Amino acid sequence: MKNQNVLAWFLLLLLALIWGSSPIMIKKALVQLGPFEIGALRLSLASLVLMPFLLKSLNEIKKTDYFILFISGIVGNVIPYFLYPIAQTQIDSATSGVLTSLTPFFALIIGVIFYKLKATKNNIIGLCIGFLGTSILILFSNSSEGLSADLYGLFVVAATLLYGINLNLVKYHLNHLKPITITAFSIVSILPITLYILFVHTEFPSHLKLINEHLLEFGYVFVLGVLGTSIATLIFYNLIKIKDTVFASMVTYLMPIVAIGFGFLDGEKINLLQFFGMLLVLLGVFINSKKN
Repeated sequence: MKNQNVLAWFLLLLLALIWGSSPIMIKKALVQLGPFEIGALRLSLASLVLMPFLLKSLNEIKKTDYFILFISGIVGNVIPYFLYPIAQTQIDSATSGVLTSLTPFFALIIGVIFYKLKATKNNIIGLCIGFLGTSILILFSNSSEGLSADLYGLFVVAATLLYGINLNLVKYHLNHLKPITITAFSIVSILPITLYILFVHTEFPSHLKLINEHLLEFGYVFVLGVLGTSIATLIFYNLIKIKDTVFASMVTYLMPIVAIGFGFLDGEKINLLQFFGMLLVLLGVFINSKKN
C-alpha cells in the first residue's frame, strides 16, 4: 500500500509536469511553425503511438460505439489541439495553462443541461468565481496588442468547453469501454483528417524539406504528441486505476502552477490583475470539487 501511494504521487507529479509544460512547448514551436501545423502534427504522432493499443482492443468496441468515438475524437482532440496554438499566437503560456482548468466547469454545465445532472451549491459558487477569474484573465492581460489580442484567450475557453462536452460523451455513452480504448480509437480514427490538414493545408511539406532548420520546433511537437498526448493519457488512466478519479483530478490544480512556472522562467510577466484572475480560477475549481 505504501509503495502504491508513492507511485501514485510520483505519477501525479509527472503528469502535472508533462501537461503543465505543454503551453510553453506550443509557444516554442510557434516560433517557426504555424498553429494548424502544430495541431495536425501533434495528433498524427499521437495516433501512431496509440495504434498498437487500439489493435489490441478492437474486439471490445461495438458497432454502435463507432460514431460516438469518432465524435469524441473530433470534439476532444482535433478541434482543441488546433485552438490552443491559435490562442497562443497572442496570449502567454501561463494564461493558457490556467484557463485549461475551466474544463471541470464546462463538464458540469453540459451535464446539467443535457444529462439532468444536479448542480450543488459549491458547484454554483465555484462556477461563478472561476468565470470571474477567467474574465479578468482575458480582459486584463499584459498583452501589448490591446483588447483584440486579449480575446484570443477565448480560443482556450472554447477548447475547455469541447473537453467538457467530450467528458460527458465518454461518461454517459462510452462508460462500458476501457479508457485506453476510448482514447486510442478517438485519436487514431481521425488520423486521415489530421494527415490531410498537415500535408495539404500547412507548410509542413516545405518545412520537412528543410528539416534541419526546423529540428528544434519539430522536437517540441514530437514531445507534445508522444509524451503530452499519448503517454500522459496512459499515465492518467493508470493513476485512476491505482488510486481514484478524485486523486487524479488533483492534476487540475498542479498543472497551472507548472505552466506559470515555465512561463516565468521564459520571461513572461504576470501583472497583479492576471495573478488575481489566476487565483480566482484555481479557487473556483477547488470549491467546485468540494462536496456540500
